[in-house]
Amino acid sequence: MAVELTTLNSSVRALGMGDAFTAVADDSSSLFYNPAGLARVSGINWKIFSLGAGASGVSAYEKVKSIQDESSDEFSDTLQELTGEHISAGFGGQSIFTAPMIGFGVYNHTSARIRVDNPVYPQFNANVLNDYGYVLGFGIPVAPILHIGANLRYIKRSGANVPFGAADLADLDADAIYERMTAWGKGYGADLGMNLVLPTPILSAAIGVAWKNIGGINFKSETGAVIPRAENDLTLGAAVMFDTPILSVTPAVDFKALNRTDLQLTRKINFGIEIGLPLIDIRGGYHEGYYTVGAGVDLALFRFDVATYGVELGAYPGQIEDRRYVAQFTMELGIGNFTASGVSKSGSGSSGRSGGGGKSFWGGRKRLKQRR
Repeated sequence: MAVELTTLNSSVRALGMGDAFTAVADDSSSLFYNPAGLARVSGINWKIFSLGAGASGVSAYEKVKSIQDESSDEFSDTLQELTGEHISAGFGGQSIFTAPMIGFGVYNHTSARIRVDNPVYPQFNANVLNDYGYVLGFGIPVAPILHIGANLRYIKRSGANVPFGAADLADLDADAIYERMTAWGKGYGADLGMNLVLPTPILSAAIGVAWKNIGGINFKSETGAVIPRAENDLTLGAAVMFDTPILSVTPAVDFKALNRTDLQLTRKINFGIEIGLPLIDIRGGYHEGYYTVGAGVDLALFRFDVATYGVELGAYPGQIEDRRYVAQFTMELGIGNFTASGVSKSGSGSSGRSGGGGKSFWGGRKRLKQRR
C-alpha cells in the first residue's frame, strides 16, 4: 500500500494551486511552508483566527456516522459493507502574529483517514492525527537577493496509524479504536528555509528550499504509546509573479520529499498557478498526479478560500484517487506596509491582505484594491 504524504498545516490557498508554495509563501503561511518567507513579510499582522475543514466528498460524514451508530456486535459487519471505501476528514484552526522577519503562532489541526481493504480478509486501516502546537520563526535578508529562515515548534500529538486485520475485527469495536487513537505524546521540531529572490521591473522570481521536520520528529508518550512520527521533508520550489495594477499571475512548482526514495517522481512534483483579480483569486494546479482547483474572496478584514485536490492512495500514481474538498475562513488585521529593509511601501496603513499574493516578492503593491 502506498504511503500518504501527511501534512496537517497546508493552507487552502496553497492546495488550490497544487500545494506548490515553497517559493510563494511570504506571510503567516511561511511558518509552515518556508520560514525564509518571513523576511518578505510586510507590516504588522495578526491573523486573529483561521478556521478550516475538509472531507473526501459530501458522503464522508454519513459513512463515519454509520460506523459510530453500530453496536459492538454489528461493528464487524459494518466494516464489511465499507470494503473498498476510503474516508478522509480534517479540520483545524490557528492564530498567528507576524512582523517583518518574525512570526509566532498557535495551532490545532486534525486529520482522520479510514480505509477498509480486502473483502475476503478485511483489513481496517485507521490513521488519525491531531497536532496542538506552538511555532516561532524568523527570516532574515542576509543579502539583497538572499533570505534565510528557521523555526522551532513544540507539538503535542495524539493519534495512531494502525491496521486491524480480520482476526482483530471479530473482537474489535468503535470504543477500542477510539482508545488507540487518543494516545498522545510530546515532541519538538525545527525547519530551515532559504529563498533566492530575483526582482525585475515587471516580474519577481524566487527559488526556495525548505527542510521541514529536520531529522524527523519523535513523540514521547508518558503511557508508552507509539505515536506516529513526523517525517522530515526536503522541498525545492520556484515561483514567478507577473504584477500589474489590476491583475497578478503567479505560477509555481514544488519538488517535494526529495529525501524520500520510496516515492515515485510523479508524486513529488506539484505545480499550480494563481490569477489575482479585484476581490477574487482563481487557482488551479497539479498535486500527486491529480488536478486541483481553488478560489479565494478577499473582503479586507475577512477572507474565504475553497479548494479541491486529489491524493494518491494506491501503490502507484493514478491508481486510487481520494478527491478532497476544503474550505477556510480567516479574520486578519494588518498595519503598515514596511518590510525588513525598513523602507515604507506605497499604500501604508491598515489593509486586508489577501492570500492571493496581494503583494510582490519585495512587499510592495500597485494593485487598485487592497489585498492580503
